[in-house]
Amino acid sequence: MKDFKHPLFDEVLYFNKLGSTSSKAERLINSNTAQGNFLCLAGEQSSGKGRGKNSWISPVGGLWLTAALYGFNFQSNITIFTGICIHKTLTELFPSISDNLKIKWPNDIYLNGKKLCGILSSNLSNRKYHLIGIGLNTNVTELDETLAPSATSLQIELTRSVDNKEILTRVFDNFASALPNFVEGELDVKYFNQHSLLKGLQIELDTDYDIFKGKAIGIDKNGALLIELKPGMIQPFYAGSAIDWIK
Repeated sequence: MKDFKHPLFDEVLYFNKLGSTSSKAERLINSNTAQGNFLCLAGEQSSGKGRGKNSWISPVGGLWLTAALYGFNFQSNITIFTGICIHKTLTELFPSISDNLKIKWPNDIYLNGKKLCGILSSNLSNRKYHLIGIGLNTNVTELDETLAPSATSLQIELTRSVDNKEILTRVFDNFASALPNFVEGELDVKYFNQHSLLKGLQIELDTDYDIFKGKAIGIDKNGALLIELKPGMIQPFYAGSAIDWIK
């Protein structure tokens, strides 16, 4: 992956090991070391970031990266957009998993009911940068024992190794192709809802302020999760984490 390049990026920076690609990307921006669109890749991370205070175990073999995009004014949720692009890529490359590959609002990809990929985004408004962090368990053969019951990898599920360079190229091909429409405010709501992990399920949503219970209806054009809290009462949620869900 040291020689990875893509037309979307002016520069690709590869590191054998980092604490966090997102932290590194932010330091590069703040020190004016990197300019334009750039990609920060790591062979492994020692302090990968998950949502909130969670960490992301990032051993050798997986895809650990942060894409830094300059000067864009996104009108809807870049995390959900990125998740759609990753889901489309994986179903194109590995049709056998398509029926069991789901997008979990707001920032995960699940395969056979286990977490396969996490996505985080942040906005450095003073620098006009959006950072998109992606952790994708590709050629990971052994999972941390605390994660094994709830996480998986492509290699574990497919029982073979995969081509990280091909996956990453196709992800950003799909991303770049759909980006102009996304910048104009178009989010592929139909695709997301078709492949949603939570749609139609009774869920508990933790918003950090309170926990809400209801039936997940899908997302709206802005990427908000729609929950039917009681019959006829549908509420959009723009942030939160589903901590439990049942059919």
